Amino acid sequence: MEITQVGNRGVLFTFDELNQEPFNCSTNVYVIIGHEHFIVCDAYLGKYYMSLVKEYLTGNYGNKNYIVFNSHSHWDHIWGNSEFDGHLIISHTKCRDLIELYGEEEVKAHADNFAKDKIEIVLPNLTFENKKTLDEENIEFFHSPGHSEDSSSCFDKEDGTLFVGDNVDDPIPSFMSWNNLDKYIETLQKYLEIDAQRIVQSHGPVIDNSVVKLNAEYLAKLKSGEKIEFNQSDNKKTHRYNLSVLNT
Repeated sequence: MEITQVGNRGVLFTFDELNQEPFNCSTNVYVIIGHEHFIVCDAYLGKYYMSLVKEYLTGNYGNKNYIVFNSHSHWDHIWGNSEFDGHLIISHTKCRDLIELYGEEEVKAHADNFAKDKIEIVLPNLTFENKKTLDEENIEFFHSPGHSEDSSSCFDKEDGTLFVGDNVDDPIPSFMSWNNLDKYIETLQKYLEIDAQRIVQSHGPVIDNSVVKLNAEYLAKLKSGEKIEFNQSDNKKTHRYNLSVLNT
């Protein structure tokens, strides 16, 4: 686990368990040190990893209540919810529905390779349709469909940091699981309008709006059917996967 300070009140916890085939990526848990709460953006692969995060937070910042935000329903973002059972867990309504539908199925598919301990699916207990604000913490969660239909984002207005989950990747979106390019492009345009000081993605380093622009340009080319050339084989592989999603 690598720990990085982000802005004035953000802490990024980076894990490498998924840095193997077929995923080949690091994974972030982003925590905002709020006035009254620790706001935990995504919950990674289970109780063991979240206990390490909690140990660091209490050791360095004392005791606060936890609020967990699930950016979307995919297994590598929600298994750690069980470490926060009894605390507030926030997501989009569609996210909760998809966890309920597919959570156990994804445990069966991935637990043998990636679970450190027994996985218990814990559903979000507060959902929203368009947005949810935490006025006392100066934070807004908002629906931002793109990587998936249920994706949402977290904007820390006080610190100017935008957490985008899997909606942005460098240099192009990866493992797309939804084929509505119009909505995806609309989400990226909203990110650019927010003009955050920094952007935290789920599977890579802290970035800025230049990467959002690259993602938007790529999606526009996909939408128009323009032929896209890549120099790196990893990007070609990602592009082929995205095309397969669009063709389903």
